[in-house]
Amino acid sequence: MPRTRRTTTAIAALAVAAVLGGAATLLVGPRPPSLDGASVTGDAALAEDLLAALGPDGVRAASVAVVDLAAPADERVRTAAVGVLDDDGAPVRPGTPFETGSVAKALDGLLLAEMLAAGEVRLDEPVADLVPGTALAEDGGATLGELATHRSGLPRLPASMLLTSPVLRVTGGDPYTGGPADVLDAAGRAGAPGGAGPRYSNLGAAALGQALAARAGVPWDELLAARVLGPAGLTATTVATAPDEVPADGARPVTAAGRDVAPWVAEGWAPAGVGTWSTAEDLGRLALGLLEGTAPGAAALDPVDDDPARADEGLLWVVGAGADHPEVVWHNGGTGGTSTFVGLDRGAGRAVVVLATTDRTVDDAALAVLAGTGDEVTR
Repeated sequence: MPRTRRTTTAIAALAVAAVLGGAATLLVGPRPPSLDGASVTGDAALAEDLLAALGPDGVRAASVAVVDLAAPADERVRTAAVGVLDDDGAPVRPGTPFETGSVAKALDGLLLAEMLAAGEVRLDEPVADLVPGTALAEDGGATLGELATHRSGLPRLPASMLLTSPVLRVTGGDPYTGGPADVLDAAGRAGAPGGAGPRYSNLGAAALGQALAARAGVPWDELLAARVLGPAGLTATTVATAPDEVPADGARPVTAAGRDVAPWVAEGWAPAGVGTWSTAEDLGRLALGLLEGTAPGAAALDPVDDDPARADEGLLWVVGAGADHPEVVWHNGGTGGTSTFVGLDRGAGRAVVVLATTDRTVDDAALAVLAGTGDEVTR
């Protein structure tokens, strides 16, 4: 039997074993998490609104921030949290770190907008020009603008992850590995020709962030801290580039079925939302700054093109949340056991942040809380 065939067979056997093992685990438990009767910290009325929108089942911890510019200055950001960090039962708080997942892409969009405003990069600049010596330099005709709007032609993930990711989803492992050079080389091997239609790409977002870091000459986490997090006052938003950097006081990711899963950590993938952590307090502060026009990179929330067909494309932000919320600019996120959402209605001067340990989406719940905030400021 040829070696490649033996290897494929072995990998397939491992995948089947992992799936069967995961199925066996499901048959004997674990117990699904629930917020029913869970402890509440922060604004009790806001926690009640979150629970009504989210529902108690399949979630171990959730944190929320709502922002309203119509409120008095010292009440513009309200926060609450409900549930526990982990099975030990410590209460979650509005300052508890959660994995952000792809909400970090929105932060990377702010970083790109800052560097554009400073003249350090251009939207029409080929990414290949920023990353000499990598595989992407050889096949990186896509521009920074195409990467920032998911039009680079890159796939969602490298081919090497397509088999392992579903297996690790079942077993609760971390599917991401590799440093900045690995991500740039993976993007080069996949090919980023540009001129493509919209195709959401974690690989493209990670490559964009690492290309910006290469242009600046510093690691992406340091660049983000210097240009976005620090100026915006986000003191609790961090990037874990190794497992021992995961916040010790963070909310542990868990599935709706109750299976604990590993936090994601891979330095190269950080701009796509791997290893990035934040709090409802921090992201609420950022949302306030974006609404007030004081936060760095706010131009990322504007459509990048006058073409009506591309009216939903900001710089790694989505403009419009469907027919019911066309005015909301947003990004969501999801890891193996955490789901997140940040959305702003700039016309109404309102915003929402929801972070939850579950693998269920929290988008609808967050939008429901946002829709109700106009009546909340009088409470």
